[in-house]
Amino acid sequence: MNMNGNYSGNNISPNSRILQLENEKKQLLEYLFETNANTLRYSRYSTINDKGFATLNVEELIQFLKKVSPTNSNSTINSPIHLPQQNHIDSNNGKIPSPTTPLQQAQQHTAPLSSPQNSLNNSLNNSLINSQNNVYLIKSPTPSNTSSGTSTSDQIKSLLPENYGFLSKEQFHFSSYEAYLLVSHFSKPGDLVSTIKSLILKQFILKDLKEEEGFRIQCEISKVKHDGFIKALTPPGTSPKASPTNSNRPLFTSLTYRLWLLKHFNFNMFDSQESLMIWFKRQLYTILNGLINLIKDPFDEKDNQSVNQLKLYCYNLEVALQEQTPSSCTDPIYATPFNNLDKFIGSLFLKSTILNSPTTNTSINSVNSNQLATEYLTKPVPYQFPLNTNMFEDLLFYSLFEFDDDDGIRFIGDEHLRVPPGLKHFAIALKITPTMETICHLNCFLMAYQAEQREEHFKRLHDTLDSIHKLIQTNSPLIKDPITSNAPLLKMTLKKIASWLTKILSDLHSYKGSSPTKEIASACSIYIQSREMWSLLSTTKTIKNSESTFQPFIISTVSCHYQRLSQSFRPLSLENFAEFVNLLIPEIQLNLDVFIAGFSNVHSKCKTVALTEWVNLYSNDIKAVFEDVYFLSPMLLQSVQAASKFQVLLKKVNLIPEEKLPPVKTYVSSVIGAWCQNQEKDFTKWFENIFKLDKFTPLDKEVKHSSSVVDMFTMFYQTISTLAKMRGSLSDNFPAFILTLSALFNSNCILAYNSSVETLTLCNQKQILYPTSLNERIQNKSKIRKSISTSSNQITTSLQISSSSKNVPDPTQIVIQTKLSQMTILKLCVCVNNLDHILLNINNYINENSFDDDSLRNKLKELFSSTQITLAETVNKLVDFIGTRVVFYECKQQIIESLYSTPITSKDTISEILESLSPHLKIIYNNSHSIQRGNDILASVCKAFLQAMEFSILYGGPTRVFQPKDTEYLEYDIELTKDFFLDRDEQGNATAVSDELFESYVVPLRKLVNLLFDLSSDILIDQYNEGKSSFSRQTILCVLVHRNDKTARSFIKKKLTDSTYISIKKGSKINFLVK
Repeated sequence: MNMNGNYSGNNISPNSRILQLENEKKQLLEYLFETNANTLRYSRYSTINDKGFATLNVEELIQFLKKVSPTNSNSTINSPIHLPQQNHIDSNNGKIPSPTTPLQQAQQHTAPLSSPQNSLNNSLNNSLINSQNNVYLIKSPTPSNTSSGTSTSDQIKSLLPENYGFLSKEQFHFSSYEAYLLVSHFSKPGDLVSTIKSLILKQFILKDLKEEEGFRIQCEISKVKHDGFIKALTPPGTSPKASPTNSNRPLFTSLTYRLWLLKHFNFNMFDSQESLMIWFKRQLYTILNGLINLIKDPFDEKDNQSVNQLKLYCYNLEVALQEQTPSSCTDPIYATPFNNLDKFIGSLFLKSTILNSPTTNTSINSVNSNQLATEYLTKPVPYQFPLNTNMFEDLLFYSLFEFDDDDGIRFIGDEHLRVPPGLKHFAIALKITPTMETICHLNCFLMAYQAEQREEHFKRLHDTLDSIHKLIQTNSPLIKDPITSNAPLLKMTLKKIASWLTKILSDLHSYKGSSPTKEIASACSIYIQSREMWSLLSTTKTIKNSESTFQPFIISTVSCHYQRLSQSFRPLSLENFAEFVNLLIPEIQLNLDVFIAGFSNVHSKCKTVALTEWVNLYSNDIKAVFEDVYFLSPMLLQSVQAASKFQVLLKKVNLIPEEKLPPVKTYVSSVIGAWCQNQEKDFTKWFENIFKLDKFTPLDKEVKHSSSVVDMFTMFYQTISTLAKMRGSLSDNFPAFILTLSALFNSNCILAYNSSVETLTLCNQKQILYPTSLNERIQNKSKIRKSISTSSNQITTSLQISSSSKNVPDPTQIVIQTKLSQMTILKLCVCVNNLDHILLNINNYINENSFDDDSLRNKLKELFSSTQITLAETVNKLVDFIGTRVVFYECKQQIIESLYSTPITSKDTISEILESLSPHLKIIYNNSHSIQRGNDILASVCKAFLQAMEFSILYGGPTRVFQPKDTEYLEYDIELTKDFFLDRDEQGNATAVSDELFESYVVPLRKLVNLLFDLSSDILIDQYNEGKSSFSRQTILCVLVHRNDKTARSFIKKKLTDSTYISIKKGSKINFLVK
């Protein structure tokens, strides 16, 4: 206790605090129940008493009140209640759906109404508390609170669990078997409809328990369940064989017998509350669904207030049994809601046109307005259509098929559609006509085919459909007989078939058959036939079948499949678009070739329709992916390549005009154009790297070119491959992009490579290899000896003269000299091979990468034509440079400095000098990519050697002295040279340099030797002075300067200041006759 005399919360004992909280909770609940009486009137809280307050979840109650009265907790029952709409029996198939609603789910909804229809608004308007059992009762709404019947029906629906009253497949099968037992096991002839002859009926009654046992096994009912069903269905207080003619209960074949059982059954015969509830709900839901068919037409899809009220009474009874756990049927907790249900059903019987004629109905209604359904013994209440046919089909299916682990669903029934004897009396009791039996067979075959798409199931389905179709055509009145349910059952079956086929044909990829094309074609034929049959049954309009009938199916199945495929990729973006398209392409091919192909017999352009829908859906997505892309990225290129694959597929299939293809190029052309231009920098960078790293050595013994050209074209082909993968996306813009990349590669790689080779090899500077003239006037003999002693140091190149003429070495010339020393014959040969490889790949590229476009091929040829000429010229220059280098640089000492350096005294002064070429020629042939290219370089060496001979006899200086008699020796040396370079075989045929090519080179030299060297100095001087020779004055003067006779020396002495002599004297540039 604190200073004010109050208890502090911290000082209150735990037990006192608990009691205080419980008291507060009770006061709160009393207040809520009182202030929300109208709302709780129809809820499961209507039966809560004081004892129930202790376990009641207040939070759940408040949430419930918020749910049913979102704006005002004190609102009346007329306040809008937003709960799921109650579903009805599906008129498409007529079966009782499943499963039954779990109790846990049911408790989340509001519950029972405890008064019959006639007292819905009046019977419970007394006090809130019933003093006898201390149960809180909720006042029912007064008439003034209900504005219309529709609003009351909606309010009742909102208080029911969703799909209330639907039996699961298993429970419905048990219910059907119970109906079978009630007919076959319990019924006697007198207990059946009086119009049926006892003698006829007796032959169908299962007297032999062995036959009943066999049927039980067929229906897959265990012996324990069978015995349990017998026990539970036996009238209370009697044995299974008790007289069925007891006037105090309905007949076994009547639907009301199950209701009568619920009124009198023994709770204690069940081993648990769960078992009791399972059995109880099966009986209750069977009654509910059977009575619904008495209240309204099964094809009527409109909401029905009486049906909703019936469900509410059933739900009220179910909740009472579940939650209040009454001790027996006579316990008021159970008896009160049951009596309300009994009275309400009785009132339905009085109104039923099926059970009563109009005159009879009026008299009964006036006499006994409080008729109880369990006391309605006037006539059996039948299992009304479609409950009767559903039960019959359920058991018929088990008699037609058996399940095998290896064979699946195996047919064991009668091929002539005859009902097994064990079911025939059951069919009679349920009013199943022979025509209805055939239709039920059709339904069973349909179920088997739906479960397993097997040829035998389809054949029975199709044959049965054909027989019914024929029956409609030949005996339409029999089908349309209003006394039977033939027509309604057939209509419901046709609707079921149409619904099943519509589902399959609208989403083909949900179909899992082994041969989809064939089976889809079969489904189309069944669909057509079922529509024709419906047209025969219809009295309003004729249904026509055409290609337009199936077009929505084709579009729908594509749409469903596309949405399923794209669902995991939503939202589509550059990051996942390529992966999506790679998944999409094979699916489209499969769809067109396998699934859509099944429509080919009913729609001539089914593939076109399907592909058009694919394109429409895809086009919407590519717009979202590419429309706002303005920059390059790897993801963009990958996405464009994927889109290109799709375009290529469409063009390959060739079903859609090009103008209707997805407009990918509209979105990507500008971006890809920028990407192509950006390749210019990449080409330059790649080329510089690969050329810098190249060692210019053959890749191996077989491949004579080096790595740089391989890397260069590999890089280019990768770029072209990247672009080629976008071909479909770029459409007619693609050739322009190919030309753009080709032009960039041509200028930045190929021509750059050619220029780099020229710079590297100095092939454009061949003149630096040639020596300058050594010509000087021959002195007297003493001076001649001095000249001879210094001759070996007089022969030099123009590069050396240029360098020595300066005091300071020229850095440029030093660089050139360094390059000459580093650039070996092998590397020069590899450079030739590289350029040849480039020329070969240009041709291959034009032929293989014009993409079957003649216009593109011609433009590529035009683009590379000048480049090919440039490369060929460089190759020729390089080949010529190699020959010149071998003779004038590599073999300078052996050839240039030695040839004819002493007077000729005999023949064959040249053989040993020629052999000095052999090591270099071996390198050339070993490193040329072909014999022909080796021969080309050999020809260049040959020409250079002939030039060396010309140099020796015309510009070799004063040490080289010739006389007319030397002509014979010089001609012999020329022939030896020819034999060396022609390298004739045993037959005398040239295998290296051709005879014609050698003669084209040697002509000036032969002419020089034959015409000038054979003449005397006097004649040569006359020709010089008169200018009548075929040779120039410079050439004549060169011959004279190498003569040692007095006439020649005197003439030369006179010409020392002459311009002609100056042009040939020592240090002057040589103009070779051999070219």
